Amino acid sequence: MANQTTAAGDNGVSGAVRGISGGTTAIRTSVARTANGSGASTVFSETPNLRFAYHPVECDSPARDRS
Repeated sequence: MANQTTAAGDNGVSGAVRGISGGTTAIRTSVARTANGSGASTVFSETPNLRFAYHPVECDSPARDRS
């Protein structure tokens, strides 16, 4: 896993360091298409300290290389 959760009680939590390269926040990539349908959107959101029901799991969706 490229960006694994950290244990927090019985759950997992993402980190708080922002940034694509070297960051630990949870990144969610948009599934929207462009207006003319020619390609996928490049929009994404970063969520610091996102809680997950399980640990360990991948924080990013879809998983991405953070190096």
